[in-house]
Amino acid sequence: MSEQNVKAVQSIYGAFGRGDVPGILEHCADETEWAFNGARSEVPWHDTFKGKTAVPRFIQALVSNVDLHDFRPKTFIHSGDDVVCNVSIEYTVKKTGKRVREDQLHWWSFTNGKVARLLHFEDTAQVAAAHQP
Repeated sequence: MSEQNVKAVQSIYGAFGRGDVPGILEHCADETEWAFNGARSEVPWHDTFKGKTAVPRFIQALVSNVDLHDFRPKTFIHSGDDVVCNVSIEYTVKKTGKRVREDQLHWWSFTNGKVARLLHFEDTAQVAAAHQP
C-alpha cells in the first residue's frame, strides 16, 4: 500500500504544479485535514483546513500570497499508511517582497488509499518574518 501512496503523493505534486485542483482533490478523503506544525500565525496558509472542500482554500491562500520560484519534491520515505517527502521550496511573499528559501517536510497520512491528513513541517519563524512588513 505504501508504494501506491507514494505514487498518489507524486500525482498530487504534479497536479499542484499544473494548477489542477480537481487532480489534487481526487486523492483526498472527504474528511481530510491540511495543516502546519507550529503555533498559530498570521500567515494565511498556516491555518488548519478541514475537509475536502477546504483544500482549494489552502491552495488559494498559498498561491495568492506568494510568487513561487521553486517547488521540488526530493525524497520520499514511506511506511504503512504514511509518506514523508522532503520538498525544496522557494518563494517571494507578495505583500513584503521578502524571499523564503527552505526545505520542508510534508507528512502525508492515508486512510483507505485517500489523503486523510497533510502536515507541513517548515521553518515557521522564517516564514512568519517574511510575511511581516
